[in-house]
Amino acid sequence: MSGGEIGQPIAPAASFDYESKRWGAARLAPRPWFMNGLKLRYLLSDLEPIHGRVLDVGCGAGSVAKAVKRARPDLDVVGCDLSRSALALASSPDPEGVEFKLATAERLPFADGELDFVWIFDVLEHVDSPEAVLREVFRVLRPGGGFHIVLPLEGQPRTLYRLVGCGKRWTAKVRHGGHIQIFSAARFESMAGECGLPVVRRRWSYHVLLQVLDILYFSWLDLRGPVTGSVEDMAVGRIGFLGRLMRLAAMSVATLAWWEARLLRAFPGGCGHFTCKRGVRL
Repeated sequence: MSGGEIGQPIAPAASFDYESKRWGAARLAPRPWFMNGLKLRYLLSDLEPIHGRVLDVGCGAGSVAKAVKRARPDLDVVGCDLSRSALALASSPDPEGVEFKLATAERLPFADGELDFVWIFDVLEHVDSPEAVLREVFRVLRPGGGFHIVLPLEGQPRTLYRLVGCGKRWTAKVRHGGHIQIFSAARFESMAGECGLPVVRRRWSYHVLLQVLDILYFSWLDLRGPVTGSVEDMAVGRIGFLGRLMRLAAMSVATLAWWEARLLRAFPGGCGHFTCKRGVRL
């Protein structure tokens, strides 16, 4: 396998079955004991000055979009995804005031400059052409509109991902997570700037603990076989003693990772949280 850092996808996006996945179904809040709580906290910080219509690209089963709507009921929140099964789960039993649309990240169902803010959580690493996605975000944002992206940095120097050769020697995340693009912060920032979305702020997470657990988890999936949701989604859905134990473990790991990221926030980690502004495309 090749690609990733040099800009070529490791595998075609169509080779991964997104209809079989149910990512993002568990309830989310910007608190340390939620696995994506820190991601949500950083997003809500960027949304503080925003009013109007906002979009979650690749919303999955809707946990982030719904959490934003609960925190900011004044916003007109829309979520879009290519997975019909994920959107069905997002809309049932209650979409919680969020409008969900079937769409790909490369072709968003909005007019030029229609949106005030767009965010993407863990999507750009899944697509054949990240530049096409960023150009589409540029198109639908109003001039000066905001863009927030959470991106795995599996090509970032001085990370365990780089050490194990993520996407090259070690390919578990390609098979079980659909990660067909390998990003470093430098690669993303260069690409975003060329697409008219220059980075104005950088935040980091996945410094040590979550890198170790991420590599171990996806290596375990090579032995166990694929699963249909995230660890947190599976823990919420499991009943009985095992379910309580899984939820306690997930909450403990999330809390430790939150404080590790806050303590090491000045240092790049294995995940980047980038704040961008719609400028002029080169």
